Amino acid sequence: MRQQRPRGTTTRDAVVSAALDIVDRAGVDGLTIRSVASVIGAPPMSLYTHFANKEELLDLMFGELSRRLYADTGSDTWQAELQALVHHMRQTLLAHPRWTPLLSRPAPPTMSPVRERILKMMVGSGIPADEALQGLSSAIVSGMGLVLVELTFREPDGAASFARRFERIRELYEKEPSPGAEPTSRDAFAKVRHFNFDEIFRFTLKTLIAGIEAKCASAKLDDAPSSDVAERRRN
Repeated sequence: MRQQRPRGTTTRDAVVSAALDIVDRAGVDGLTIRSVASVIGAPPMSLYTHFANKEELLDLMFGELSRRLYADTGSDTWQAELQALVHHMRQTLLAHPRWTPLLSRPAPPTMSPVRERILKMMVGSGIPADEALQGLSSAIVSGMGLVLVELTFREPDGAASFARRFERIRELYEKEPSPGAEPTSRDAFAKVRHFNFDEIFRFTLKTLIAGIEAKCASAKLDDAPSSDVAERRRN
């Protein structure tokens, strides 16, 4: 005889977590209310106490995914926290690639304590609030964009297309009988032996953060009295 589940024991968090697990295995197309109910061991109709339909469930999943992506490491500078945030996003999405379609949903906006903390530190360091938001958004969008490229551009055997293409170009320069052809490219490919997404990701994020710092420093010079600017440039 099937044991009856006590009423009220199926929480919304449990339902959303089970739904994300199903998408992780079978993709968004494989998500059904019945499959979620089966995972948590509850009657399908009981799940509708937490949402009205599947679209609302997907919105709840988007909210939970956002919470998992926007993790706070407690770093004491905006540079370190921003780097940690974007790296965490990348690792999460690489570990759960089937979650990425959820990010395109026009779901209700959510609050983000780590976003507020990073922006507060950026503004506190002298960056105008609008430029701080643009910088933070640029880092997040660039990071997610690189992850989508990494996940999408694959060859039939699963190998990264960019890595394979890089190897073929490098081999072309090594085998080219005319050493004088495209000498700068030849020299660059001889020094960079492999295409590595980890290194590309770190380089992109580091360069973007350095650009925000440089822009902030330039703005401070523009706003400072001319005598102070001359003194700083001498030093």
